[in-house]
Amino acid sequence: MSYLKDGNLEQFSSIEHGFGTASSLWPEDIILMSQKHTNHVIIIEDGNGAYIPVADALLTSIPAKRLGVKTADCLPILLYNPRVKVAGAIHAGWRGLANAIILNTIDKLRTFYNASPENTYFSIGPGICKNCYEVGTEVIDRINSVIEVNGAFRQTAQHAGMLDTRAIAERQILSAGVPQSNISHVNFCTRCSPGFHSHRAGSKERQVSFIGIR
Repeated sequence: MSYLKDGNLEQFSSIEHGFGTASSLWPEDIILMSQKHTNHVIIIEDGNGAYIPVADALLTSIPAKRLGVKTADCLPILLYNPRVKVAGAIHAGWRGLANAIILNTIDKLRTFYNASPENTYFSIGPGICKNCYEVGTEVIDRINSVIEVNGAFRQTAQHAGMLDTRAIAERQILSAGVPQSNISHVNFCTRCSPGFHSHRAGSKERQVSFIGIR
């Protein structure tokens, strides 16, 4: 289905996953979210339907449930904890990062599944890169309220600059106690790499990434 794979997740035969491109066919029976850049995390159980009302992260321990995340320039983040056999998908743009969607997801892993961050693996997929993503300084103020931006922002004008959302996402994951060795990247820019949908490049479409327990 023309999906990109990550080696950190490929080591686990108990899951299937893929990061989508513009040419990827959407998997059948995928569970999708109504993504609104929130901090809402939904637990998928047997009774859940095929479309979740409003959320920006999904978690499940139920086999044969494919969790999906739609992105253009935002980051798709896939996760798996092999100890408790929980998979998850996160939608993380700058608003999601400012709303602590990653930290809320890790907290839900702890409280609902008793899953340790030290045993959870994260893969951060294709998203707009630090050389293509210009934002206003008010965005930095919002993100700084959750975690310090520090070197992930390069100011280029009085009230604007280039933001590295990938670095911010990794910093949030690390701050929750996940080891550096458990974090990997499928590091393509959706705007300056060919073959991806990018809203900043004018596309109105999105690619889908997914993960599921076999």
